[in-house]
Amino acid sequence: MDQTVDRTARELRATSLRPKTRLESGEHAAADQLAGHTRQEPDSLFERCAWFYALCREYLFRDHTQEIAQALFPADPPKPGTRLLELGCGPGFYACRLSEELPDLHTTGIDLSENLIQRAESRARSRNLSNCSFQHADAHSLPFASNSIDAIVVSRLFLIISDKEGVIREIFRVLKPEGRCFIAEPTSGFRTRFPLAFMWLLSRLTTSPAGKYREPQQADVMSRSDFEALVQCEPWGESELHYDGWYQYAVCQKASAACSIANAGVSTQ
Repeated sequence: MDQTVDRTARELRATSLRPKTRLESGEHAAADQLAGHTRQEPDSLFERCAWFYALCREYLFRDHTQEIAQALFPADPPKPGTRLLELGCGPGFYACRLSEELPDLHTTGIDLSENLIQRAESRARSRNLSNCSFQHADAHSLPFASNSIDAIVVSRLFLIISDKEGVIREIFRVLKPEGRCFIAEPTSGFRTRFPLAFMWLLSRLTTSPAGKYREPQQADVMSRSDFEALVQCEPWGESELHYDGWYQYAVCQKASAACSIANAGVSTQ
């Protein structure tokens, strides 16, 4: 009997040391997944607290609709079929407002929060806006072809993202030649940081234990020099920056196709 036990022990040790086959590895991975052992991406505060952010957007944040329309279409109203993209659209405030004010415009809002996208779609439906749509997408990797968008709106987005230059690159890529973008970022520390700080507080009060979220603990309010450097990280044909007591703004225009070709020729000489 002792020999049988020894032989069984040796076989078990050999089995444990033998490299797993691909099939066995797949079985273990599937078991881990069923057991909840797979790595998951952090949750988003904007999913859990979508209602609060929508409330802030409606009643706390400044409305720049008129400034956006004037900056993006300074000479004439947009022609039929003009495409405008709003990055980090949240509950669809600007996309819907601009679609109402400029009916020849087609606006698309993108956001990473499914809950906020649902709120935006509901907002557009309640206003019977057929020229306004929304989709789940990441501003770091826009699902649009290069040189395909006429105008872009970005408001308060850079407060919560780390790769700011990557988003500016994507804006520049998808804009058509002579396309324009409007960027608005707050400068007031306390008022700017309050919404995100309160969302973190809400998450801690309503989640046990407190969840992990991809957003920073504190909104990143850029200095004037940092904002200027960010805007100028792409070779705009024209750019204009201005400031008031609460916000800093950039209106940028991509060079025409002819200018871009000429500049490319000069750089290769």
